Amino acid sequence: MVEFILEYKWAFFIIGEILFWMSITGFLLLRYLIGLDKLSKYFIFIWLFSDAWLLFIGILDYTHTGKFDTFQLIIIVFLIYALTFGKNDFKKLDRFIKRNVRKWKGEEPEAEERDEKLYGMSYFIKELKGLAIHLVVYTVVLIILAFLLDLRDYEHIVISGDFNKTVENIIEKGFFTNPAVGKATGIWTLVLLIDTIITFSYLVFPKKERAK
Repeated sequence: MVEFILEYKWAFFIIGEILFWMSITGFLLLRYLIGLDKLSKYFIFIWLFSDAWLLFIGILDYTHTGKFDTFQLIIIVFLIYALTFGKNDFKKLDRFIKRNVRKWKGEEPEAEERDEKLYGMSYFIKELKGLAIHLVVYTVVLIILAFLLDLRDYEHIVISGDFNKTVENIIEKGFFTNPAVGKATGIWTLVLLIDTIITFSYLVFPKKERAK
């Protein structure tokens, strides 16, 4: 059975993701379009099962092969997203569906729907909190990977006297000797830099409410 799962691990990974998106779709459909609020909550268990399944096959693959590879890295990325930014994105999607379904039905927006939009410094602080979470997750994952994998030598990461080339080197090759993990951490570093720039742009150019 274990050999069968590992042989078709990518297929089982895809099945887990299908279950994940089906659970979200089913939750939103039952909750807002059909109005079965209590029944919709059972889809959360399917959501949790899909995450547990990904964790299971990732651990199974690692214990069987004894090495950290691209498959396990992708699972870690998906689980980190689901446990951090995924929750926030799901809340945004939930509010978006709720707001538009109420509008479609001709109902007035609820109080929290009217108050959910932020502008100026309030919006910047909200984005800054998101960036802080991103930074913490990034740091924790790199520390965990540092215990599991070999780091590249310092002189191979930092190009002496050339900041731009150092940044390019980190983005291209990351921090680890494992090529797949190094590339993934390099891309993640780039995403973090972009996230930082976008976040602080709201301090220089505050978000303003659209004129009605």
